Amino acid sequence: MSLHRSTTVIQRALPRSAVAQNRGTDRAWTCPQRIQALQRYALYSTNSHNNTPPHTSTSVDTARSKQSDGRFLGWVRRLSLISVSAAAGALAYSRVEPVDMGGFSSMPRGKIQPSVLVKEEPDEFFPTGGRAAAEKTKEITRSVLLEAQMQELELVHEYKNKVKEGDWKEADPYWYLTKATEPHHLTAGSLRGENMLSVAPLKFERKDKKAIVLFMHLGRSLCGHDRIIHGGLLATVLDEATGMVALPNLPFHVGFTANLNINYRKPVKADQFVMVKAEFEKSEGRKGYTKASIHDLHGNTLTECTALFISPKNPVGMVAKYVKNSLGL
Repeated sequence: MSLHRSTTVIQRALPRSAVAQNRGTDRAWTCPQRIQALQRYALYSTNSHNNTPPHTSTSVDTARSKQSDGRFLGWVRRLSLISVSAAAGALAYSRVEPVDMGGFSSMPRGKIQPSVLVKEEPDEFFPTGGRAAAEKTKEITRSVLLEAQMQELELVHEYKNKVKEGDWKEADPYWYLTKATEPHHLTAGSLRGENMLSVAPLKFERKDKKAIVLFMHLGRSLCGHDRIIHGGLLATVLDEATGMVALPNLPFHVGFTANLNINYRKPVKADQFVMVKAEFEKSEGRKGYTKASIHDLHGNTLTECTALFISPKNPVGMVAKYVKNSLGL
């Protein structure tokens, strides 16, 4: 008796489970919202074998071809939506006031900038109600005095006269930095401060962009041996100087240091003004050869170097990737 009842229960349960499974599948494909969404991207066909069982091989081939065409059109529509979204984002970005995006008000509106699209908070706050602390006031005062002394150097006046003659011009050494990126730059931000690089370098550039001269002050806190500037810092200064003449003469003004060969002629004493000269020698395809030297105010050569810069094989792709990252795409 129990065996008969168990058999009857199993026979009744099997049809019910099969019907329930079929009903779930039918609901999944006949749900109005799902059909509407699939039709929107052309991924649903009323003649598909998933909805109406085909009776001949011809109808099967027709249904499959329509379904593949629908999928292709769906991807085309998706790519179109992505392109339109990217264009709309670029248009919106070009209409935003640059001051609202990091503070580079001196740059033209709509130009892609190497900056994060958010306002950065200052690293330090004035501790006394908006007034600088005594240490900060002392640092600013010393920087102002050093900058005034640098402007009065005899060699600086010589190059200012060359500017008046028209062969040279005075340029901003960090023109490519913004208020958001400047604090994270090594020589413009991290090493800027009292007893380090207290003032910004004074840069003179020849109009053919193949020679530059920098005047800068090296502070007491940049030493390796006591009162002698660290050789690694001098390498950094020479690398930046050679880059300033190499990049304008490379394809798409993009390049990287491949070789930097330095000769340390004499120790560079701390807490003094120095003059850095850099010159572009020649170019060979993607390669650019430069040289640079560091001198004291008496004309003595302290350190000199030669450098090789190489532009990437695909600078256009690199610039495009850079623009894409700037847009956040």
